[in-house]
Amino acid sequence: MLSKLPFIGRVLGIVLGVIGVIMFIMVSLNEDSASSYVSYGLFTTVVGIVIAVLSFVLSLTVNPKGIRGVGIGLAAVIVVGILSYVLADGSDFASYKNVTEAETKVVSAMLNAFYIIGAGAVLAVVYSLVSRVSK
Repeated sequence: MLSKLPFIGRVLGIVLGVIGVIMFIMVSLNEDSASSYVSYGLFTTVVGIVIAVLSFVLSLTVNPKGIRGVGIGLAAVIVVGILSYVLADGSDFASYKNVTEAETKVVSAMLNAFYIIGAGAVLAVVYSLVSRVSK
């Protein structure tokens, strides 16, 4: 049973993806009833999150040594999140209509997180190239 988990996960991912595409097409064709389709979309999102969490827990029971790697990754995400929120500036909220300072601070934090992760990806590629050339 445990050896079939990756296959089952792929099948569930494909099924949820197909359901999402079908719902997108249905909303595009009939915008009047879009709110009911959004409810279905939220339901599939929750189901996907539950499946992802269960898959994560099952994979940790199969490979308990993976907890260390997960902890490092989770700590990195938390550090990036805190750093991006601390660096966020929500002072330009007056420039926009119907937007609060908290909303602009969250948007700024997400942009900062994107920039930090993007810079990390570029640095990882440069490091990989330099280490490959030096060997």
